Amino acid sequence: MSTDSFRRQLVLALGRSTPAFRSPGAPRSGRLRHLLDALTRRTPAFSSQQLGSLRSAHLHQDDFRIGDFRETDLGGADPNSSDSREADLVDVNLTRANLAGVDLTGANLAGVDLRGADLTDVDLTGANLAGVDLRGADLTDVNLTGALLIGANLAGANLAGANLAGVDLTAANLHGVDLAGVDLAGVEFTAANLTAADLTQADLSGAFLIGANFTGVDLAGVNLAGVDLRGVNLTGVDLTSADLREANLNRANLTGVNLREANLYGAVLTSTRLAGARWDWATIWPPERAAEIWHRSVERPDQPGVYVVLPEAGGRDRQSVVV
Repeated sequence: MSTDSFRRQLVLALGRSTPAFRSPGAPRSGRLRHLLDALTRRTPAFSSQQLGSLRSAHLHQDDFRIGDFRETDLGGADPNSSDSREADLVDVNLTRANLAGVDLTGANLAGVDLRGADLTDVDLTGANLAGVDLRGADLTDVNLTGALLIGANLAGANLAGANLAGVDLTAANLHGVDLAGVDLAGVEFTAANLTAADLTQADLSGAFLIGANFTGVDLAGVNLAGVDLRGVNLTGVDLTSADLREANLNRANLTGVNLREANLYGAVLTSTRLAGARWDWATIWPPERAAEIWHRSVERPDQPGVYVVLPEAGGRDRQSVVV
């Protein structure tokens, strides 16, 4: 079938009701429903063996709630639906699609390609986004409350103003994502990749960060009080003025971190790597570890009052040495 013929039949399908697309007397559904019916039935209008491709199409449908779009290519599409709740979009290609303002509450988008898509102000409450590719997508003001994003790739995505309450980002890729000032309390980040992400002034209280990678992240002033940070990689991270009270840092890697003015009162530091960590008189250590860390540290010759934790424990003088 030629491209022109396909387009002609598509326009006809969207613009009128015919026996090929709906049974006599049946209620008129949204325009996208006609399209989907056409693509999934063998009718004279769509008898091609190849999967219908709607890349760059504009599909201003009325309603595709509980629709099934499996294996459909909607790359570059512009659905602009007011209600797409519970839609099944598994395996759909929505690269660069415009979904701004769409209600996708409870939708199944597992594994969907949404690279560069516009998801501004989209409601994804309780949606399944496991393994979804959101690289470079615009998620400004998106509602992800309770959404499942296990293994999702959000590298370079824009999450400004996003609601991430109760989101599961286990093993997700958040490399370079801007989360400055975002409320991340209680979010699941287990084994997530947060390298080079901006978490300045973010609230991570109660978040689950076991095994997460924070290499190269600026966590100055971040709230990590009571957070489970077992096995977290914080190598070289700036934790200046961070709140780490009661945090569990068992087996965490704090090599070379900046802990000046940080509060670690009550934190668990069992088997924690602290070599090269910097601290000052404003740093608050757990009382049971303060003496040990004091004796393991030396003062920086170029920064009086700033100390560096040495790799070896035990009995070192606090004289100024080259570090």
